[in-house]
Amino acid sequence: MYNLNDTIVAVSSPGFGARSIVRITGPSTIEICEKIFSPTISSLSSCIINGYVAIDNGLEIDAILYLFFAPHSYTGDDVAEIHIFAGAPVTESLMGNLLTFHNVRMAGPGEFTARAFLNGKIDLAQAEAVNEVIVSSNTFQLAAARKLLSGHLGQTTKELRSTILDCMSLLEAGLDFSDQAIEFLTADEAIERLMDIKGQFQRLLSESRRLASVVDLPSVGIAGATNAGKSSLLNRLLGTERSIVSHERKTTRDVLAGELTLRHSRCVLFDCAGLLMQTEGVLDQLAQQAAFEALRNSTLVVFCSDISKENWAEETAVLRFIEPKSIVPIATKSDLVSQSARGCLTADDLASRLRKLNELFGVEFLPTSAKSGAGMEKLRDTIDREIIAQTTGSVEDLSRCEFALTARHRQAVTESIESIDLALEELKAGRDEIAAMMLRAAYQAISSIEQSTASGIDEQILENIFSRFCIGK
Repeated sequence: MYNLNDTIVAVSSPGFGARSIVRITGPSTIEICEKIFSPTISSLSSCIINGYVAIDNGLEIDAILYLFFAPHSYTGDDVAEIHIFAGAPVTESLMGNLLTFHNVRMAGPGEFTARAFLNGKIDLAQAEAVNEVIVSSNTFQLAAARKLLSGHLGQTTKELRSTILDCMSLLEAGLDFSDQAIEFLTADEAIERLMDIKGQFQRLLSESRRLASVVDLPSVGIAGATNAGKSSLLNRLLGTERSIVSHERKTTRDVLAGELTLRHSRCVLFDCAGLLMQTEGVLDQLAQQAAFEALRNSTLVVFCSDISKENWAEETAVLRFIEPKSIVPIATKSDLVSQSARGCLTADDLASRLRKLNELFGVEFLPTSAKSGAGMEKLRDTIDREIIAQTTGSVEDLSRCEFALTARHRQAVTESIESIDLALEELKAGRDEIAAMMLRAAYQAISSIEQSTASGIDEQILENIFSRFCIGK
């Protein structure tokens, strides 16, 4: 699957920002750096070198070279990171130079971390944790990934394996000397030990947290009737003019989206066509279909009701129709001019209208104004809290969890419990040989969590794990 004799290269920095990082690892790493970087590495003992890197056709630019020597590097091989402050075209030219003239190949997804695993620097559970750290979409998922990265899970499963192996060895020893008056472990003692092991596995499941990889960010849709202020709200929250704002109805036809960064989480925030109970023409029908589909599949819906309106019959029909999984109701346009003598909504007006909205929908609306910014900070906090509750749980829940498990880990623990249950049945029936086989199955299942080498692991499992990584990690 992976050739450790190859030298590999990839851009390991994100596709934005002023600094680009090109990472190299493998047997030829130092030799390549000596050819493209100056001053020469051999004359210096420092692992951080300021100098120049040859890009292409005689072009050299300022660069910083970080060297990590085997076996004390991340991958276990020599590793070099070339940091340059240049745009994408320069980085692409450097990569082209390396791939064409210096006998390196492009790294596959997760291949740097795969080398760390294959070289015994980390176990398989820790390798998975690296990807969980990368794809975490909020601080709590990141904290759970760090729990996994700490290696505590591997140490715990190692102790469980040792306990199973001890019990299995005594059972098999008894079978080997069955023709002699030697009893290494009585049936009652074996059952008691297995019940204790099963209890430890069950606690591992109950006291752990599911750590699902989140490749796509949670989605938050802005919904409401036409001209409810949705586009203005999208622009205000994103801090950019992403959507066209107009007093004309039905300005937004398509689903418009942007990434929203909150205190503890990130999400895709999107605005779509105002929702209508009656459509006019094909364009309306297509816009409505796209809007309803996006909202029904979203993690959360910010439901907008124009507080300056006198009647919200359209809004009640819309809310019943979309049936969102979770809702944050807001009263928009709290700054709008009304027909009052003073020319604007008074505090009493706002309070009265809010009461009517709350009574009509049976939920509490948050008054907001995309124009003045009123209520925006509270809205951001509410969205943040709801995303965390739906995708991760609470920080208190996480702090109580000693472990974070991926779906693969949970499956391995579950299979171990099932095998131990079968072993218990066989012991009670006096079939010690089959019980020993079931214990061996339990041992193999739990061993798959923190294997420290590729020996005995199906290549397909490794490929599935590392294919989820991005290139350069």
